[in-house]
Amino acid sequence: MPPTENNINPAADTMKEIPTVDWLDLENNRDKFLEDLRYALAECGFLILTNAPGLDDEFQQRAFGEVRGFFDASMPVKKTAYIGNSPYVRGYSQPTPADSGFGQVIELFQYGFDEEPVCAHDDESHPIHERFFRGPNTWPAPETVPGFQPLLEDLNHAYHRLTLQLGELIVESLGEDPAEFRKYFDVDNPYLIASLNHNFGLDAIAEDKREFIQDEYAKFNSPLTGAHIDGPPFVALLINDRPGLQVVAGEGQWMNAPVTCRTAEGDYGVPVIPGSVIVNTGGSLMHLSEGRYSATVHRVNTTLIPAGETRISMPYFLLPKMEGDLVPFGKTAASNTGAAGYNAGRDRGANAAANRMRTFPQVTRRWWVKEFEELKGIHQKEEKAETAAAFKLAADRGERYKENSSNE
Repeated sequence: MPPTENNINPAADTMKEIPTVDWLDLENNRDKFLEDLRYALAECGFLILTNAPGLDDEFQQRAFGEVRGFFDASMPVKKTAYIGNSPYVRGYSQPTPADSGFGQVIELFQYGFDEEPVCAHDDESHPIHERFFRGPNTWPAPETVPGFQPLLEDLNHAYHRLTLQLGELIVESLGEDPAEFRKYFDVDNPYLIASLNHNFGLDAIAEDKREFIQDEYAKFNSPLTGAHIDGPPFVALLINDRPGLQVVAGEGQWMNAPVTCRTAEGDYGVPVIPGSVIVNTGGSLMHLSEGRYSATVHRVNTTLIPAGETRISMPYFLLPKMEGDLVPFGKTAASNTGAAGYNAGRDRGANAAANRMRTFPQVTRRWWVKEFEELKGIHQKEEKAETAAAFKLAADRGERYKENSSNE
């Protein structure tokens, strides 16, 4: 959901760049690492993790090479992994139409851990999250892109290891027992969402609409530019090979995120930090931290992608266990309404499933029509509450900037 003029003031004071946290400090200066982590997540909600384990430049070069090889393949090859063939939202989805009225043209590939289904997707004796999130991936024919599946399996494991390590450190940075993290995140049976995003530049949009799209991105907020927070996840990890990602830090204007892997010559217009990973907070962390770490508004800006080029990003979202209530770290029970707009007793599995059903209507139309009709109203209400809470926390953060600025 995009921000509104009443929620965020683009003229307010803000930090000048997204904070950086160095993984090597974990061994060399642990206190500094935890303080840098706390500052980045409390005051920005985004950070650049440098020297990220398992995601060095050599690995990222391999990853972007294989993923671009898949997206550069012919449409018949990509359609062998069509996302609508499976109820589990795994596989390839075609580019959004250039005349769709939105500021982005994007094609996607969704994946996760390959798993046997718990039950049939329409077995209503099981909760929706067991039917929706547990299942096999939908792969392209292996002889067409032989390195693609092995790469994604390696990437998935690298991301998963880092997320679990980072998750405990985030809890520790809050001053809480890291064991609290393990109550909600299962090492062996995680709930996660992983995606490959292929964003096209402005030249993929009809020529007579380009000026309009540029004008929309020039505004601080527009319903056409895809500004949003990540609701269900704890944190998101992301690597990218072209500029485009922007984040609102504090309560200020849009800031450009760096690129984590250079795969082309020329001036990117943003820093390139090889072997880094971009990290941002989700709604689940916002709730579990009682608003100390707030989910942050971000978007992909089509106009920043260099002319004639495309952008690849690979986001990874870890979701908490779906069973039981989500009690903030260090607490014994959830309040009726927490700082994150979360109501005790909500069905988080249904919320996360409805979020995905809305994002991928081609899957929903074939497999989940009844369920989405039942869930979408509740999901919209919960999303609105979470987004409003994130904006309130952003406004509070903006006030801190003003106070700090006036005291300098």
